[in-house]
Amino acid sequence: MSREIPDGWIEKLFSKMETIYGGSFRAMWGNVDADEMKATWKQGLGIANVTDEGLRRGVAALFHTKRAPNLPEFIELCAPVAAMYRQNTLALTDERRTPPDEARAQLANIRDIAKGLLRQHGAPAGGGIRWAHRILQRAADGEPITPHQIAFAKEAIEIYGKTHGRVNREPGSDDE
Repeated sequence: MSREIPDGWIEKLFSKMETIYGGSFRAMWGNVDADEMKATWKQGLGIANVTDEGLRRGVAALFHTKRAPNLPEFIELCAPVAAMYRQNTLALTDERRTPPDEARAQLANIRDIAKGLLRQHGAPAGGGIRWAHRILQRAADGEPITPHQIAFAKEAIEIYGKTHGRVNREPGSDDE
């Protein structure tokens, strides 16, 4: 079963190819009756079941083709790009908006799940930097701890204090 290609498409297609390729296009088809050629292209595109989207894809591909294509070459230009050569698209395409109340409820649910997972896997509750204090304690107890581990632990404690409002200061350290 073949698809009926609108006459307007064929006229636009040949006008576009003549504009793009100029004299080389006219020379390519100079010996052929123009009406017969258009009828053959219309029939060939219909038999190949080239869709309107495919025709648009083929016309767009003409801008990247160095010479005017013959009918089989143009049908290839109309074919969709194989999946392995397509550019990656975003996985999340649903643009529906969640009402604010529903979003808050979902975030609260996510927080509860995350807290449960942290408790399940023995993560420290609150503070979030007990690991850093443990490293410093192990170093004080004489365990072999690398200088990098000690520096990271001290930095984590300092940053945590700044971001959570607890800054450990030595007496007089705020004096200038």
